[in-house]
Amino acid sequence: MEMKVNSKLIVQYRHQRAWSQQHLSMVAGVSLRTIQRIENEGNASFDTLKAIASAFDIEVNEITQKPSRIKAVHARLSASALVIGSVLLSIFITSSTTAATGIEIQAKTISQSKDKSATDFTGEVSMFIPHNEPFNIATVRRDAQSSNNFFQLRITAENATFLVRDAEITVAEEGVKIVAVQVTARNNGIPK
Repeated sequence: MEMKVNSKLIVQYRHQRAWSQQHLSMVAGVSLRTIQRIENEGNASFDTLKAIASAFDIEVNEITQKPSRIKAVHARLSASALVIGSVLLSIFITSSTTAATGIEIQAKTISQSKDKSATDFTGEVSMFIPHNEPFNIATVRRDAQSSNNFFQLRITAENATFLVRDAEITVAEEGVKIVAVQVTARNNGIPK
């Protein structure tokens, strides 16, 4: 495994001892070409580093370059920004679908149709309808010709319709909580 080496420090140690590259290669037990490559490119194997450190009577970590903290901090900041952006986008998508109705929906995955008329919520979907929000709930009738109709409930609110799959409904004083596998929301009309 190649490691980054502080080549300027190796040259400095070599000059302090008035050694040539040839002399360092003999003392360290490595080839002259290896010493030249290390001083020019700043890369060496761990075994070569041990041999050179031993020749200078120093520890290996004294001649290795430490990873730049700036790169590590930048990578962490980039990852944090990506996570925050994803969360904000999810909140925006959820809010835009339910803002007109006051109904809150949370899910692991949110996807929107190309024409932005329908939004699918999947993966541990939690839907909350406040007690002051008027809505109708009905079962979805299945017909023999529509085999892909796997929703069981249709919830119609003031400005939106929601189709719900595998629902568990809990009524509380604050409102109705529905936990489901999937919810499809459409702002205008009934989801298809």
